[in-house]
Amino acid sequence: MILLNPAKILIGDYHFAARNNAGPQVVVYDKEYKVYRLDKDLTPHEAGQVYNLQPLNLNSLSFHPDQELAAFIMEDAAMGAGDFTGRLLWSKAGVYVCVLFSREGGLIWSVDRLDEENLRISVFHSGDGTLAHSLDLEDPFGDSALRLMDIPGSDAVTLELAAGQDGISVYELSIQQDGLCSREMFPHRCYLSPAWHPDGSQLFTLENDAQVYACFSYPALELLQEQGLNDGDYDDESEEEYHYPGYGMLYLQNGQVITQNTNERFFWFDPETMERIGEWAFAGYEPVPASVVFPSLDDDPSLYSQLQSCERVGNLLIFRTGSLHDIPHLLMIEEAALQEAIGSMLTRPRG
Repeated sequence: MILLNPAKILIGDYHFAARNNAGPQVVVYDKEYKVYRLDKDLTPHEAGQVYNLQPLNLNSLSFHPDQELAAFIMEDAAMGAGDFTGRLLWSKAGVYVCVLFSREGGLIWSVDRLDEENLRISVFHSGDGTLAHSLDLEDPFGDSALRLMDIPGSDAVTLELAAGQDGISVYELSIQQDGLCSREMFPHRCYLSPAWHPDGSQLFTLENDAQVYACFSYPALELLQEQGLNDGDYDDESEEEYHYPGYGMLYLQNGQVITQNTNERFFWFDPETMERIGEWAFAGYEPVPASVVFPSLDDDPSLYSQLQSCERVGNLLIFRTGSLHDIPHLLMIEEAALQEAIGSMLTRPRG
C-alpha cells in the first residue's frame, strides 16, 4: 500500500461545495454558517457567514467562483442567494432540491420539484434573481435523488436522477440559441454521475447495474473503454470485497483515476487498461478492520477505509472521514502533488 501525506488536515465539522472548474478561491463552511477562505497554504481564514436558514445537505449550497456570494436552499425549500455578511439578497418560492453557480458565476442553475414525476430546471441571473431560462423535465423514476454538477471548461452542467434499484439517469443541461436543452447522456444504461478529466475531454463512470467502469469521450459520448462483465467474479470472498467497486471516483489530469471499493478504500486506476494499479491511503488514516468502524461486524475479516468520500474543488482534492471520527477530518491535497507522490512511488525500484 502506498502511504501519502496530505498537504493540510482540518479538524472540525467543516463542509465544502464540490466543483470541477477551478476558481480563484476555495471556500469551506461550518454548521454555524460561517465561511472560511483557504489561503495558499490551505489555512482557513474566516470570511463572514451565509444566510442561516438553509439545510446543510448535498447540493443545497454553491459558491460563486470569485465573488463573496452563495446560492442555497432554505428551510422552507425556497431558493435564495446571499452575500458573506449573512444577508439574503433575493429568493424564489418553490420546492427546490439543488443549486449550482455557472462556470463564470453570472448564472445559478436550480432544480424545483413540481411533484414526484416532474421537475423544473430554472436558470437565474445571480445578481438580481431574474429568470434567464427554464425547462420542465420528467423524472422517469419518480421522486429521485438529484444532483447537479458542473462540467470542466463548459457552460453545460449534468443532472443525475438516482432511484436506487429502480435506476439512475444522467442528463446534460445546456443553454442553446433556442433556450434550455436537455440530453440524456447514457440512454438505457445505468451510469453514475461521472468523474470528469480536468480538461473536459473525457469522463469516467460506473455502470451501476453491471458494476463495471467505463470511459467516454466528451461531448460526443463515444464509448472508449469498458470493463468486461466478468471482471468482478472472484473465487475468494475477501478478494471479491477487495475488487468490488464503490462510488467514489476522481479523474486526474495525468489520465489516471482514483477509485474506491465497496469498503471505501482508495485505488490508483488506469482507464486505458481498466485495471487497478495499486492501493493507497493517507498516513495515519490507513484502512482498519471493519469491526472498528461498525462494531456489529465483529466477524467481518475485511478492512474498511477511515475516509468516506473524495471530491474535487478545482485543482484541490478533498477527502472526508466517516463515522469512525466523532469530529470530522478534512484531508486536502493539490492534485499535482498527489499525482507526483503516487507516480514516484509506483516507479520506484523494488527490492
